[in-house]
Amino acid sequence: MQFDPHVDVTDGYQTRPAGWQAAELDPFADALEAVLKTGKHDLASLVEGLNAGGVTPPGGAAWTAASLTARLAELDRV
Repeated sequence: MQFDPHVDVTDGYQTRPAGWQAAELDPFADALEAVLKTGKHDLASLVEGLNAGGVTPPGGAAWTAASLTARLAELDRV
């Protein structure tokens, strides 16, 4: 079986943080990946890229360094 990043795997081993829905996580992951592909890896560039990409954090405000750090910390706990 070949890896296809666009296939949703719904077995018992896949997980995401409580409160994250696929409709929210997928655009976030895609936007974050797009910024990283530009070679920009610092926090300020990630925040700028997410805001430019139209992906908003919970509540709909613009991303800040604090909100992105908190959101990434949630993913790290999974």
